[in-house]
Amino acid sequence: MSDFPSTVVDDDGNVHHLLKQPLGRGGQGVVLRTRSPHIAVKLIGAVEDAPAAPEARSAQKLWGQLTKAPGIALSPDAQKHSALRRRLEDVRALPLPGLHLAQPLSMLRDHVGYTMRLLTGMVPMRTLIAEPGTAKLGEFYQSSGGLGRRLELLANTAGLLARLHAVPLVYADVSPNNVFISETAEASEVWLIDLDNLDYLSANAPGIFTPGFGAPELVTGRAGVSTLSDSYSFAILAFWVLTQQHPFLGDYVDEGGWDDDGDEDREQLAFRGELPWIEDAADDSNRTSKGIARHLVLSKPVRELFQRTFDAGRKHRVARPSMSEWAEALRRAADRVVSCRSCGSSFDVTAGSCQFCTASPRASFIHMQVNRWDPELDDAAGASAVSSRAVWHKMLDVTKDSVVLRHVIEPVLADAEDAPVLRVRVLKSGIAIQALANHEVHVVLGGRMQRLGAELKLPLPKAGNEPVLHFGPLDRPHRMAVLRLYSEGT
Repeated sequence: MSDFPSTVVDDDGNVHHLLKQPLGRGGQGVVLRTRSPHIAVKLIGAVEDAPAAPEARSAQKLWGQLTKAPGIALSPDAQKHSALRRRLEDVRALPLPGLHLAQPLSMLRDHVGYTMRLLTGMVPMRTLIAEPGTAKLGEFYQSSGGLGRRLELLANTAGLLARLHAVPLVYADVSPNNVFISETAEASEVWLIDLDNLDYLSANAPGIFTPGFGAPELVTGRAGVSTLSDSYSFAILAFWVLTQQHPFLGDYVDEGGWDDDGDEDREQLAFRGELPWIEDAADDSNRTSKGIARHLVLSKPVRELFQRTFDAGRKHRVARPSMSEWAEALRRAADRVVSCRSCGSSFDVTAGSCQFCTASPRASFIHMQVNRWDPELDDAAGASAVSSRAVWHKMLDVTKDSVVLRHVIEPVLADAEDAPVLRVRVLKSGIAIQALANHEVHVVLGGRMQRLGAELKLPLPKAGNEPVLHFGPLDRPHRMAVLRLYSEGT
């Protein structure tokens, strides 16, 4: 094993000065920043971590693997170099229009690796996970964006993976080091790096994974990567980001609790799918109270997807939810989140009040209730053009501008972008709404209807004075929304 080189040269003759602390490591090597904020370098080789302290728990060992600089066996292997060149040429030829993917740029000359484009202001998703043993976990959770930002980022990640799977392409190595997110808490952009394993769905796919994030069939070698192994790895990442606890590093695995005879590696048994996860419905032997209380951060639909993944899906991969299912459940959960004016935390509106602070105030927000509208239904015959049940609920923050995404106003197919369609600003005495990207929006208030063009100012949507928004041509079935303000104490 050796240290990283201080410089590498690419095929175009550009010299890249490497920064020592890796951005992250995956199943086949490490990714390092360079002095250029726009360029990163992937070095491919056998990775070996320094031995963990004897007293280190499983969670601490896994954290060290994700964050510490490992040793790496680098070799100018001509065969590997040629294979990587062919692989990158294949990746460049893939149909990836408009997807947030850090495309490979150039091969390295004297090492097996390549350069990739890196956006400024982006950091690995592992920055949303506290180091095991962090004393003030609640403070870390809030300062890194709270529940709302985590749900938005995970929903965007799920949507990006769903678009890849619709091609159908497999990403292969979902981990907190390969998913990059906006550094600022106000943004929720997501990019995937490390694309050399990206490939079409195939029965002969290799078994690539980051330790701690591989599906059981990859860890055991029973099968190669697939869209369902991507889904499993994503679920591990999502659970850890939301709850600050790895789903399989419970008390039995991390601390002992059954037979401490040392004859079996409990961590490996867990990663192979041979031990229950920490919220297993039928077996509580690996439970733990560590992390954020699950009921505070997991909506019922999201919890059910975790159960499908880690209960039946642990042994039968066809039982796992698709990335499209994850995207919808996480979008619904993110859209139900409101902010606490007292402590700044975010929480599910159905909780009634903030559960993260002692003040526990009720939130102020604008509720956007979305129903279906069918103009062909005959009101005279007793039918209503408005659906009897809402199809979506979106909470708009009254303390900042809100952007409504496409999934709120129409179903989003797996291969489609979830683009912004509406901006809502809260003013001192009203609200201002603006249609984005030429979407057709009609506003009804006080019996008057008008098509939304430039920004339109309206009174505060209090009870009895709620505006109705129609999305799409009025002579066709479409979604419509009623806006209503809820303030503290109401």
